[in-house]
Amino acid sequence: MCLNLKKCLVIWMCLAALSVAAADITVATHYFYWYLWPNEHFRPKDQLKLEGHYHHFVTPEKVSYLSEDWHAGELWMMKAAGIDVALPVYWGAPGAYGKPGISFSVAGLGPMVRAAERLGERSPKLGLFYDTSTLLNDVRGAIPAGAKADLTTDAGRQLFAKTIVDYFERIPRKLWARMDGRALVVLYSSAFAEKWDKGLTAWAKKMFENQFPGEGLFLVADSSWGEIGQDRTTEWGAALVGPKLHQGVAQIGAGYNDSPVPGRTTPFREREDGNYYRYSWQKAIVHQPELVLIETWNEMHEGTEICQSQELGLKYVELTAEWITRMRNGGPIGEPIHLRFPNPRSFKDLSWGEDSANTTRIYADYRTGQRVGLREIQEPDGKVRLLADRLVSPPRKKGWDRYVYFQVSDHWRFESPQESRMKVRLELAKPARVTIDYDSHDPQSIMAGSYKRVPPSGGDRPALTHEFQLNGAFFGNRQNGGSDLRLVLNGGAVEIRRLEILVEDGQ
Repeated sequence: MCLNLKKCLVIWMCLAALSVAAADITVATHYFYWYLWPNEHFRPKDQLKLEGHYHHFVTPEKVSYLSEDWHAGELWMMKAAGIDVALPVYWGAPGAYGKPGISFSVAGLGPMVRAAERLGERSPKLGLFYDTSTLLNDVRGAIPAGAKADLTTDAGRQLFAKTIVDYFERIPRKLWARMDGRALVVLYSSAFAEKWDKGLTAWAKKMFENQFPGEGLFLVADSSWGEIGQDRTTEWGAALVGPKLHQGVAQIGAGYNDSPVPGRTTPFREREDGNYYRYSWQKAIVHQPELVLIETWNEMHEGTEICQSQELGLKYVELTAEWITRMRNGGPIGEPIHLRFPNPRSFKDLSWGEDSANTTRIYADYRTGQRVGLREIQEPDGKVRLLADRLVSPPRKKGWDRYVYFQVSDHWRFESPQESRMKVRLELAKPARVTIDYDSHDPQSIMAGSYKRVPPSGGDRPALTHEFQLNGAFFGNRQNGGSDLRLVLNGGAVEIRRLEILVEDGQ
């Protein structure tokens, strides 16, 4: 429960002031309940620095998905902040409910339900955040290994729909979160499904209605699914990239930093002492949504949490209460907030490329084996082989995108100014079609400019040499693997002889 009674009373006062007239605006947040001290999403006491949490629970030894008291404290705090709906992040998978790593999903629901029943009106209602990672065969322990569920088949649709039905069978109807009178489900990314079609939602709704006569399903799908008959659309990534605004829905977050997680190289989002969260709320309120999704309540690994923490105390709980009050009362939202860092940032890496400092060009020459300030990066969608006189990107499976990633030394350029102008020269051993995605200042490009596409100056055609003009390059290590640009390839194998980047106009 709340560790600072005075502050919590202030929050309750804010909650009491909420306008009844705006009660049709639903505020929900993603509730990660996979924690169990000390070994599930934690580390032993002597390895706390390795636990992979950016911020830390106030009393970690009390955090457990099996603890009714822990759930009660989290749910009570959400409601105190004005949040209507908790969206438990559910990894349950029919046929694999006891599988290590995902068994928490079912094991934690009983204590959560008891906590919500104990709190009564002081608890948010319970919706469902369907973490579609369970569509991966490896997560469920299904065969064949490495495959994804095909949601165009009866078996795949059954898996999808039964996941939803089984979850709500474990939640008393009086606790169901509802939109338009129907049970609320928010669907994560489509990346873990092999195939799907427009009939997916209809299939799930039919099975749900058969299981729960008189009830219905309100599905909010991630935009990656396209059109599947959903009721509303949202988009994951607001905590890192910025507010995601779709018809009737605003998804927002307070910041992002997963640097404590081993192996992660994701860019981070500065919280700017709460200004990024305030900025996001401003955008959400102007959008006039029916549903606000706060990403997240307590994903400590990625540093997106708004719950109470050792480092930040109740700051973001109080900010949440303040901005929900503004939204529901129709009060002023203040002057537009201008962020110091409008885009996600990456950590500066000075471990290599010192010889590129104060130069106007960098290169990787695979004919001679010489390079200054430029190196290739291996990624799952960008595998390459280094031969004696060339860098080879082999053909990939038909229909898949294929890339070659490169990182620019931060001694040469890091977070370059918007006025920067650069030229890229690419020499190949065989003619091929190539375009480039580069990390830019352009907020309209993918991932807030991280992947701005530019064709060759000579046109999109097979050639031995290509030149590209990069205007407003940011080079903040924001692409996969901390890269700054990638070659976008199609067709057969591509063999690279030399890649060079030159600065123009003395930048």
